Amino acid sequence: MTRNVFICLLSLFLVRAAHADTLKDALNHKYKNQLLAQRSPFSTGRDQKFDSAGHPLSTEKSSDWLLYGGFYVEKINLSSDTLRLEGHRATYYDEKMSGKRIMMPFEKSRHMEIHLDHPLNSMDDADAIMERIFFLGPDAVDHIKAELRRADDNIPDAEIYRVSQPAVKPASADAAVSNDSDVKVLPPRATYTPEPDYSAVAQHAKYQGTVLLTILIDKAGKVSRIRLERPLGMGLDENAMEGVQRWRFNPATRNGEPVAVVMNIEVSFNLY
Repeated sequence: MTRNVFICLLSLFLVRAAHADTLKDALNHKYKNQLLAQRSPFSTGRDQKFDSAGHPLSTEKSSDWLLYGGFYVEKINLSSDTLRLEGHRATYYDEKMSGKRIMMPFEKSRHMEIHLDHPLNSMDDADAIMERIFFLGPDAVDHIKAELRRADDNIPDAEIYRVSQPAVKPASADAAVSNDSDVKVLPPRATYTPEPDYSAVAQHAKYQGTVLLTILIDKAGKVSRIRLERPLGMGLDENAMEGVQRWRFNPATRNGEPVAVVMNIEVSFNLY
């Protein structure tokens, strides 16, 4: 190899390295310390892998429930063939007293690898990849809150009625007005509502409070979706969501026919 060829190759390498560092800095500036809504369900482990099209590469065991929600980005690294993110599963809630939006992380850190078909050449390329993994548009806020969904849930939104009532346990719910103001929906009646487990850390800290959830109850009276609206922390949110999976109802009815409804419930954790 002649000296001139060597110098040219070295210069090309340095230019590419500088470009990669510049792109990495731009990615960090835009996405680091941001809470992003993930399009696909979270993996059961701490590592997640995607291809450039946004398809999960991790092999997951079949599960009755899928977990969706937000990913808080803490670290970003970029190489020629991989975009790596590190962070936590997280959600937010609006604090009543201050009106501030508060972020709450869950569990231990997670690692995400996005395998690239080719090196990223610009932020437009990077944004396109991120858009395939996360909701980045105006509707992103609708997908950030932690939500469990039955894997077989395919209820069209147009067939779901909202039960307008205070956030109380379903067993005490009164009849409520449906989407159609001329026809009333009789709300579901709880038949089985076992108490969720108290987390060890909350019990040790003598920590009490109430978790607010939005749940979807299908025509068979089964809970099909559980979304966390107001978290409590210390592992109690996860326990509340897991516990409500087991709840059963006599389904809501409209004109005598069972219908799917969405409603708010409160799950209280009290030490007696």
